[in-house]
Amino acid sequence: MSWQEYTVFLLESIGIYNKDLMLHYYKKIKKFMIWYRNKYGTDIKDIPDIAECKLESQKKAISWRRIARAIEKNDFYLRRLSFSQTKNDDEELMRMIHKWDNLLNKTTKTDDKRLQKIIEEAI
Repeated sequence: MSWQEYTVFLLESIGIYNKDLMLHYYKKIKKFMIWYRNKYGTDIKDIPDIAECKLESQKKAISWRRIARAIEKNDFYLRRLSFSQTKNDDEELMRMIHKWDNLLNKTTKTDDKRLQKIIEEAI
């Protein structure tokens, strides 16, 4: 399976359980790709499966592996793709927490301290 296929698989898998979260990731990834296309002229069909690891870790290269890893890590804000936490994202997360309280609760495991704080405040 290629990294592109794996990314699509992850999004579809998330969509089975939580369509809102899948659409959130989809919109952010689409923005990420549009930004790369406008800045570097990289079209979706030209995105490599894997870029040089050093450049990926420095957030200087686009690749399907980088996108898939962000989803794997449950990176709600997609900081791994150079996004930052916004008020709109926080509001969207709060709506999801209340709507999907059986999936997002105090037992939710995340390395993201800001995300964990928001989950705890919502409950």
